[in-house]
Amino acid sequence: MKRLASLLLIAGCASAPSSAREASLDWLTGCWENADGSYREVWSPSEHGYYFGYAVSLKDGAVSFFEQTRIDPGPPAVFNAYPAGKGPSPFPELSRTDTSISFAEPRHDYPQLIVYRKTETGLSARISLEDGSNTQDFDFGPCPIPR
Repeated sequence: MKRLASLLLIAGCASAPSSAREASLDWLTGCWENADGSYREVWSPSEHGYYFGYAVSLKDGAVSFFEQTRIDPGPPAVFNAYPAGKGPSPFPELSRTDTSISFAEPRHDYPQLIVYRKTETGLSARISLEDGSNTQDFDFGPCPIPR
């Protein structure tokens, strides 16, 4: 019995890094919207290390573009984009901190680099070419609560 308890304790410790790694992207989850409400990204809480998301661009109150997304746990984590439902376009993890993650795929046309950062007021995202040119920045706050 004592041996079984020791094995269970060891097994629990062995799985801890996976849980810690999984939780490290929890700052990404939620509904995020730009200041004028024309672009929104939504990320689900982790499902066994996977994060599922979608983005919509709005014009005159209608969806003008959508993209489904998924982050696979890895290591390395992989960002999968499905623009307009087509894909996936995989982007392997390039780097990660407690408040940011970047993904890169230099063989992709555009973007080649995707960076997410937790900010004091919400979330920021940047897409660009691998060399940092042709940059698009997105600053998000939490989505307004529907009334």
